[in-house]
Parts: sequence; structure tokens; C-alpha cells
Amino acid sequence: MIRLKTGIFAMVLAASMSLHQPVWAQGADGQAPETGTGNGKMDLPALAPVPMPDASGNFAVTDAGNDRFQGSVRAKIRPVQHAVLSAPLSATLLTLGAREGSRVKKGDLLMKFDCTPLEAQLIVAQTRRKAALTKLDVNERLEKIHNVSKLELSLSRSEVELTEADIKGIRAQLAQCSVSAPFSGVVTQQLVQAREFTNPGDPVLRLVNIDDLEIEMVVPSSLMRKLHGGDHFNLHVDELDRDIESTIKYVVREVDPVSQTVRVIGAPLKADTDLLPGMSGNVSFEFSGNQATAPTGAVKK
Repeated sequence: MIRLKTGIFAMVLAASMSLHQPVWAQGADGQAPETGTGNGKMDLPALAPVPMPDASGNFAVTDAGNDRFQGSVRAKIRPVQHAVLSAPLSATLLTLGAREGSRVKKGDLLMKFDCTPLEAQLIVAQTRRKAALTKLDVNERLEKIHNVSKLELSLSRSEVELTEADIKGIRAQLAQCSVSAPFSGVVTQQLVQAREFTNPGDPVLRLVNIDDLEIEMVVPSSLMRKLHGGDHFNLHVDELDRDIESTIKYVVREVDPVSQTVRVIGAPLKADTDLLPGMSGNVSFEFSGNQATAPTGAVKK
């Protein structure tokens, strides 16, 4: 019985050792593969070196001065001034002074509304004010002969003030019956047609100043220490297939913690009538020390 148990134990131990033998050390038939060394061992592939700490437990630090940003970032051109002009009151839009694609100047009439109901309300308010003034005049005369109470006289004065406030409010609404261009630009969208009724806040026209443009890009936050206002760079505009010399206006002082990026705003060095809002392209930097410069090999036209 003891011999039987010992034999079973030896068989289990041998099977366990065979299962734990590394696969790479066995051939297709379970034998050690033959190699060119003739020692019956298989040469393992070389592994990539793993950085190891020094005696103090510190790892080697890469020289930050040799760090260079490779590649480019995408950027888009946007207008500095742009606005969606909305209807200021509930009225019928009589005329539009511009259509999509029209170029307008600051102060040009863009919208005119039908304010006939407001004009009628103004006449009614002015009539009430006249009646209130007459009543106040009478009460002031009666007050001199002590024939009117102070309460009645105070109410008469308040009635005059209320009518004057009504007139002021109606005139403020009448001043909005015409809408002029707040700045020079181009109408890029027309959202309402003439003779349509509008409510306050309804968008009517989109106005864009295409003569004052800037460049918006998103760059890795690690470049913040190398990008400063006034630094130069080149923007290769896809739609024009040429480079635009530009400069950095400012770096937005906020980092996106998820993407680890920061927004940078630039502007073309020279006015270019071919540039339009919405165009995009690649921005390339070259760094001299801690300052960005335009690449010397850029094509300039």
C-alpha cells in the first residue's frame, strides 16, 4: 500500500513539472528545439531596454531645451466682429435694407418695422398726460385756498409722473422701429423675409466684418512656455493653397485638463482680401530658444 501511494505521488509530480515547462523551450514534439548554437537552448528575441533608476532611485531626465514640436496644428480663420441682428419688438417687418451677400457700412438702414400701433399708443399717452397736467393745475390752485386734501394733490402729481413714464417707454420702442448696421461688414444670412411678423429676439440677419480677421488654433499645453504674444508663424490656408505670415495676439490662459491643450489667437501680419471667415489650414512653428518664429522654408506669395 505504501509503495502504491509513493508511485502515484511520483506520477503526479512528474506531470505537474511537465505542465510548468515553458512552451518556448519545447519543440513541436515536446523536445527541446535545435538551434545554431548546438547547446540545445533556444535564443530569445532581444527586448527593448528598460530605463533603470540610478543608485539614488532617480530616473534620467530628458533635456527640455532639445525638445522640439514636430508637425503642425489645425487653425481656422474667424471674424473679430460678427453679430446676429434680431427683431427688437413685435411688429411686421416692412423692409430689409440688405440681402445675403450685401456689403453694408456702419449706420446703414437694415430693417424697418411697422410701428403704427405704437404711434397710436403714443398719442393716447400724450392725451392722458395733458389731462393729468390740467387736473394737477386745478388741485394746486385749490390747495392755495385750502380746498383740497394733500392726498388728492399728491395723487394728481403721481398721475402726471405715470403718464410721462408711459410716454418715455413708448418712445423707446419707437426708436427700435429702425435697425441700423452696428459695424461695416457683409450680410451672410437672411433668416426672415419682408412683410413677415416678428417677435422680440427673432433672428433676422447675420452680419460679419470680413475686413478684421483673426486666427484661432488649439495647441498642446506643453508649448505654452514657448509661445508668446508677438511671435511669428505661418498659416498654410487650404482654400488658397498658400502661406499667410501671421503673428500671435495672445494665448488664452486656460488649459483643457482632458486634452491637455490651450487655445492660441493670432492674426495675419498684412491685410489680405482673399482671406474669408471659415477658412482653415495648418500652422507650423519653428522655435529659436523659447520663442516661436516663422519657418524659413515657407512659401511666401
